[in-house]
Amino acid sequence: MVISRGLSDKDRAVVATMRMRLSLKQALEYLKDIGFEMSLPTYTRIKRKLNSHKLQRLYHVAKIGFTDEHLAAIDNLELIQKLMWQDYHNCKDPFKRTCILEKIANIQPYLSSYYETTKDIIENSNISSDTVKRKLRRIEEQQLEEELNDAKPI
Repeated sequence: MVISRGLSDKDRAVVATMRMRLSLKQALEYLKDIGFEMSLPTYTRIKRKLNSHKLQRLYHVAKIGFTDEHLAAIDNLELIQKLMWQDYHNCKDPFKRTCILEKIANIQPYLSSYYETTKDIIENSNISSDTVKRKLRRIEEQQLEEELNDAKPI
């Protein structure tokens, strides 16, 4: 039973049925198919519990989960970008290379948005340490250096 954002795997599966707006019969069938077979009373009890804890879940995401999710999103986008650059350099077909470049360019606005949000969070928080600002500058320099290295001429 893995707990993520304050929810167990079973709870997250029930949330999925709620998001998909499944009927009770469809929800129980879906849960059975993904390995969470349960009775109707169990399903309705979990669903009632989830509905009654909405504010607590929001607080958890805002207070605790936001940082983890924010960093995970940045890490994922950077990994995707790095792998796409590798694919670009390994690809011989000019059309496919162009498609890869287009996809790399499409990631940039998302990364920029996350970086700006990160700066805003740090600047608006109680952290006014020069150490944090130096680390941010170092990270920006490393990213610029990586971008320059990734943009090797053909």
